[in-house]
Amino acid sequence: MMNLRAFACLTGLALTACGSKPAPESDASTGTAASAASNGTPESAASAYGEALRSGDYAAAARLMHPSALHQWRSLFEPLFSGKAGEPASQIFGLSEEAIAGAADTVLFAAFLRNVLAQQEGLGEAMKSATISPLGHVAQGDTMLVVTRTTIAVEGITMTQFDVMPFIHDQGQWWALLKADVTNMAAMIQRAASQRS
Repeated sequence: MMNLRAFACLTGLALTACGSKPAPESDASTGTAASAASNGTPESAASAYGEALRSGDYAAAARLMHPSALHQWRSLFEPLFSGKAGEPASQIFGLSEEAIAGAADTVLFAAFLRNVLAQQEGLGEAMKSATISPLGHVAQGDTMLVVTRTTIAVEGITMTQFDVMPFIHDQGQWWALLKADVTNMAAMIQRAASQRS
């Protein structure tokens, strides 16, 4: 049975914090469509992100994240890379320590999403039925908070979750940012790691 907390975390996890230059292209399967959608409105960027997750194109999802958000995300999990957080990073990311050290931020983020889905029984299959529907947005400074409704079928039961996804317009397109719950979780990991050393 799928861990529902994992689903809630994953649907919110991908949307994350702020940035500077475009993330490098590494997979063109839905990159063009996702990139075109992120050029329109914050809602179209949220739709593109949701579609990338639903279709399992984690490289496209990573490319929709602002480069600085990906860099921030990586730095938040540094204790995992150094082994100070208790669980080897290779188990969390599904990559060797050498691959993690040399991976671009987009590649590492995509590997993380892929590995999380693979480890949670039924989550990958359930995500294929997910629909993320943007309902509108609210401006908060230069960040647009897109309100979304995620509907997913799990074991014959349809579940709905409302969420807020932050986006920023930079270099002619909308980019996903890190959500506060992700940075809060990472801060707890960093604190636990510092107490162990």
